[in-house]
Amino acid sequence: MDFTKNPRGSLWHRWDPHLHAPGTLLSDQFKGDWASYLERIRNSPPAVRALGVTDYFCISTYRSVREYFKKGELGEVEFLFPNVEMRLDIKTEKKVPINIHLLFSPEDKDHEDEIERVLGQLKFEYRDRSYGCTLPELVALGKEYLEQSDVDEFHARRTGANQFKVSLQDLRALFRQEKWLRQNCLVAVAGSSNDGTAGLQGDDSYSAMRREIERFAHIIFASTPSQIEFWLGKKEGFDRNVIEHTYGGLKPCLHGSDAHREEKVLEPSLDRLCWLKGDLTFESLRQAVIEPEDRVWIGPTPPYHRIPPVVISDVSTTETPWLGNSKVELNPGMVAIIGARGSGKTALAEIIAMGAHAQGAGVGESSFLRRASIPNDYLSPASVRLIWGDGSPTDAYLRPESDDDFERPSEEAQYLSQHFVENLCSASGLATELRTEMERVVFESTDHTERFGTDSFEELLELNLRPIIDRRRELQESIQAMSSEVATEDIRKGQLPTQRTDLAALKKQIETARANLVKLVPKGQKEHAEILGRLESARAATEAKVENLRRTRRELDDLAGEVAHIRKSREPARFADMRRRFAGTGLAASEWAAFEMAFKTEVDAVLKAAKVRADLAVKVADEGDPKDPIDTKKTPTGQWPLKLVTTARDQLKKTVGIDAQQQKKFTELQQTVAKQEVAMKRLESQIKTAEGADKRRQELVESRRDAYGRVFETLVEEQEVLERMYAPLGRNLGDSKGTLSKLRFAVRRVVSVDRWIEAADRLLDFRMDSEFRLRGSLRKKTEEHLLDAWKTGKAEDVAAGMETFRTKFGKDLLASMPPSLKPEEKSSWTQAVAAWLYSTEHIAIQYGIQYEGVAIEQLSPGTRGIVLLLLYLAVDLKDARPLIVDQPEENLDPNSVFEELVPHFREARKRRQVIIVTHNANLVVNTDADQVIVAHSARQSADSLPFFTYDCGSLENSAIRRNVCQILEGGERAFLERERRYRLRWDEEQAT
Repeated sequence: MDFTKNPRGSLWHRWDPHLHAPGTLLSDQFKGDWASYLERIRNSPPAVRALGVTDYFCISTYRSVREYFKKGELGEVEFLFPNVEMRLDIKTEKKVPINIHLLFSPEDKDHEDEIERVLGQLKFEYRDRSYGCTLPELVALGKEYLEQSDVDEFHARRTGANQFKVSLQDLRALFRQEKWLRQNCLVAVAGSSNDGTAGLQGDDSYSAMRREIERFAHIIFASTPSQIEFWLGKKEGFDRNVIEHTYGGLKPCLHGSDAHREEKVLEPSLDRLCWLKGDLTFESLRQAVIEPEDRVWIGPTPPYHRIPPVVISDVSTTETPWLGNSKVELNPGMVAIIGARGSGKTALAEIIAMGAHAQGAGVGESSFLRRASIPNDYLSPASVRLIWGDGSPTDAYLRPESDDDFERPSEEAQYLSQHFVENLCSASGLATELRTEMERVVFESTDHTERFGTDSFEELLELNLRPIIDRRRELQESIQAMSSEVATEDIRKGQLPTQRTDLAALKKQIETARANLVKLVPKGQKEHAEILGRLESARAATEAKVENLRRTRRELDDLAGEVAHIRKSREPARFADMRRRFAGTGLAASEWAAFEMAFKTEVDAVLKAAKVRADLAVKVADEGDPKDPIDTKKTPTGQWPLKLVTTARDQLKKTVGIDAQQQKKFTELQQTVAKQEVAMKRLESQIKTAEGADKRRQELVESRRDAYGRVFETLVEEQEVLERMYAPLGRNLGDSKGTLSKLRFAVRRVVSVDRWIEAADRLLDFRMDSEFRLRGSLRKKTEEHLLDAWKTGKAEDVAAGMETFRTKFGKDLLASMPPSLKPEEKSSWTQAVAAWLYSTEHIAIQYGIQYEGVAIEQLSPGTRGIVLLLLYLAVDLKDARPLIVDQPEENLDPNSVFEELVPHFREARKRRQVIIVTHNANLVVNTDADQVIVAHSARQSADSLPFFTYDCGSLENSAIRRNVCQILEGGERAFLERERRYRLRWDEEQAT
């Protein structure tokens, strides 16, 4: 019989392993209607592809169905196997014998004869006679039981079958004795409470017997979710280890229609159809015993998780005479490409990657396509076409093109070439590529509703951090401005003693000048001279008053100009910038209007009133108030308007009668006194301002301290943003096991004290006498007073730490001023020191993945390789594109491959197509690869490419399995020799 061996590998098919047929020995309700029976098989939705034809203690109905099968009357059924149902000599609580099934492989051309030979060795004792399990013996047993020798054979056979029972001990003994049986039979036991082992659970005395029956069985006939979970080791208190120790291994749960009448044919209750993944051969049942979770499914449809448009179905090439396969069909699950070195494994993987426009295809020294086109071009004009699961094609030329030659289409698959993996696992690749890949995974893990229209992690990060960074920049500019003002206040305070001395000297000069004025007045005019002196002083004071009032009036005009500038330019620009930066808010124009900034009150009226008052004050001070004329006899001269006091002075000068020569001296001296009095007023104003310097300086320092703390608040905000962005990755890592459980996302402040000290080196002279004079003193004091706060402190801690440092070492910083500075440079130097002191450029937020607290940059290449692959296999859950990996086991030990990669490859293939090139048996056999592609090559000539061919199939395909053993294990003999030397036995392993 020619059994189906699909080159596409293991695919899901509907099976019914438990189906009776007309003529079945017991409970036959078909009424001999073969036509209706066959019609139901042909028209069953969905189509059934494999049948386990069942009969009691014999294969009679299997023989009959097989004849119809040969004639092509079973529709899409491509595989039949006999299922011999037997009854153990143990009854359930419902007084029903437990049913046990022997599922036989039909691969042996003599299997029917062998089955009857083996069954005939089972015996049943009745009335001192032993009856074998054969049709003639069942007839004899029936007649003996009925005590009617003339009863018809059909009735006698059914009676005999109904009475025949087998013991577990006899079945075990038969399996031990019969090699053919062990090689061609799988045992299934019913798990129900009616005629299965669950019917023994109420009687503790049968507990051991139940365990022995279930341990003996390879398969459980059951369909309830609870039983499936139990036999897969997923029930609480009954994990995999418990099931394997107690029952010898996990068990697949299969379910059939168990039809005894036409309407039940292929109609199991609750639509619990049975699906097996594999070729339509008995080997698929054997594989299901090994892989009970991933190879069997009970439900109305198979568990197909992948999306057809992102699954590569076929690969074909043109103009490739060096390829023996014009087309390679691919499985939608996990595909393993194996072969000897130089056999064309990487060639096929890279051809597929090139067809999917993957960026890594044709890149690196190890690239087949690159080596096949440089320096000799063996590829032009070869091309590849991929057919996707939905039937759509993608095409590409095989010869790699430079990035400058064309714009590569979007990547339809993720390709991890040897070059890519080696680069990311090397020291040079960690700084950029690995971080880029991590960020890509994080971005793909971010919900689309939280990407805010961005296309990459970098864009999303910039969008989230831009407002924070803008605020930080504004705060830093504010700190620089305040530092400049602090320096100005320090200068003012430093000038105060000199200003006070200058003021005292100026007053003395004015006093001397006034005395000299008196001396210029003719004798006998002393009284007039005193009045003249008072008028001169009053005039100088009033003149200064008028000057100040006019300055105030001018500043009002300047303020009005600033208001106009804000309205016409600055605010429209700010408002337009805000609307541009936050255009994504979706606010309407009418809503945006609420965000326009306007002056709190009607400033135009305020300015107008102030100007009127200022104009009036200038006029009154200059000309006097016409409504309130000055009475010169009662009003002190200091309150006279400028014009009046000037007129009075000029008249008095004439009265005094100073001659022309003296008048010139008098005028010059008057002008000198006037200038000195103006200078005195200015100096008094400066002194008054300087006397308030301490208070203003303290306010500035406190404001600067608060701003410095708010800078660190923005760093905390940045840290929180990063933590939110990495939250999906963090959740995935938190729920993981193995290496993934040791991975953590870490965000922390990184402080470069070196950078801060280097900036100080450019400003300070450590040769000067200060606390920083000794080598390393500044670093030591920085680490003592600032470093902890910089690294982990809150905003208030950082601000307080800097204030303590500045207070304690401020004088030492000033003492470190370079002596070469010119006087005019000292102010700028002071401001530069303050800017350095409160700078934050040496502090940054660093984020990344850590393995057991160690940054991935510091891990060994092997561990980095695992981290990288796990990012794609277990963390990158959103990417549904095919994943193509060339030799993922590189740099990894076999145990790491088995413990870390195998489980994640098994999970990844459930959500995305996975194609790997490998030399590691774990990644083929223990992942239960859905398809194995065996690469072969033959050298044609020295100036041409080798001739590549590919054999494709599933692990249940014996030819493929032999290739796997030969290539990856060194052959069957080598494998068995290792097993013998390791002294390994699965049953002993489970016992321990």
